[in-house]
Amino acid sequence: MNLSIRANGEESEGADESTTSVCRHRFCLYLGIVLCLLSACSNADPVAVPVFEIDPAEASIGSPVEVTLTFSVLPKATLETDYLVFLHFLTNDGELMWTTDHYPPKPTSRWQPGETIQYTRTLLVPLCPYLGNAQVQVGLYSNSAGTRVMLEGDEVGARAYRVGDFRLLPPARNTRFSYRSGWHLLEYDSTCAQWRWSEEAGVMVFDNPRQDARLYLALEHRESVDGEQRRLTVSMGDRIAAQIEIRSGYEVQEIQLTRSLLGDADEVAVGLEVDYPFVPAVLSGEENTDDRVLGVRVMGAYLLVG
Repeated sequence: MNLSIRANGEESEGADESTTSVCRHRFCLYLGIVLCLLSACSNADPVAVPVFEIDPAEASIGSPVEVTLTFSVLPKATLETDYLVFLHFLTNDGELMWTTDHYPPKPTSRWQPGETIQYTRTLLVPLCPYLGNAQVQVGLYSNSAGTRVMLEGDEVGARAYRVGDFRLLPPARNTRFSYRSGWHLLEYDSTCAQWRWSEEAGVMVFDNPRQDARLYLALEHRESVDGEQRRLTVSMGDRIAAQIEIRSGYEVQEIQLTRSLLGDADEVAVGLEVDYPFVPAVLSGEENTDDRVLGVRVMGAYLLVG
């Protein structure tokens, strides 16, 4: 695993704009302050007021939640750069558990003074060894320059702003997934993030709930595979449940599974197959020695029954 220190004060795997941070929050905070003192923080005036909402406000680890972010752009704000949003989830003591960085649906360079930007993202809560109150911080930064911009709100340092909290509950009783064939070994970093890469085709198995269900798949990618638009096909036997465009960044896909699609067997085998597998070591522009054949990167899966 190639690790680097981003200019915005986070350690990351490669240059993935959405990869989970692998450094501790306090270290990131101190480094961020130093970078700000060295002019890594841009603009002297706040550009927007951030607001955070999460549904449900109490969530079992491993389960899906919906996060809504609202940015009220201030009347005199000017944003000429397409900034990333960082969204940090921390323990009540301030230790970083996980982060999801992303570009907002409307690029920040197109935000207008007085405008309100609001969007909702679905996340799967990672399998964190932590229960209780958690805090949430948000900010904007440039992926190329590493600069952070000033917002208006409860700044905790280095232009990170506390926007709310929620409560982590024990895992709900849920169907367990078995990665039967076509998968590489489990990988993880020093936060709560863990993932598996499939080969060209992989099979996941779970107990048949014998009623309608929703399958949530958390996927994360950054690779550009020679300009090819990649597609994931999710199937059960010879029946296709979904076809998904594989995009850069973190996304949670929700797939409806009807009772008839699940069949009558005690176990349900879900096939995940990509049309263009790739080998990182041979990608143009990639400094990566990974010679595995990779398909799709699964950050987590969850089955909601009923």
